[in-house]
Amino acid sequence: MSIHSRAALIALVAVAATGTSVAAQQRGTMEFGGFASAASFDKALTLDSGIGAGGRIGMFAFPWLSFEFEQSFMKATRPLGLNDVNVGILGGRVVGVAYDAKPFSIIGGIGAGISTETNFLHAYGVDVLAGVKYLVKPQVAVRLDGVFDWLSDQNEWKSYQTLRLGVSFYRHP
Repeated sequence: MSIHSRAALIALVAVAATGTSVAAQQRGTMEFGGFASAASFDKALTLDSGIGAGGRIGMFAFPWLSFEFEQSFMKATRPLGLNDVNVGILGGRVVGVAYDAKPFSIIGGIGAGISTETNFLHAYGVDVLAGVKYLVKPQVAVRLDGVFDWLSDQNEWKSYQTLRLGVSFYRHP
């Protein structure tokens, strides 16, 4: 288990232990967020690790279910002394609130996206997300996500993991 996976699992367990009352966002609530990210790549991608930032926009179709889209960029290191490269990710996913105990909630999602790299990688894939939110006030939350991506590259599936920390702002209807 990678360090990103362990950190996300520890955060999820800590939040699950604090549960009290149940509540959720209103239908039609918009979520706007920004995040910093750190990634670890499958060695077959000839990338080591990366750091970067991104943004997301989402809309709650139901109090417990949202659709979100994101774009992020990162600078990734490469093995064997090769030059660093820029990686871009564009994706969308369905995110559900698995457990909501204000001010904490546990979220999970599934989605798909496109990844590009400066020199050689242009791939599509699928991803799963697990995360927690801490509601600072009704319009602002801190969000920690772990995302596991699988990319299709010439009939092979390669993976990378990303840990992201950010802030979300809510616009209620």
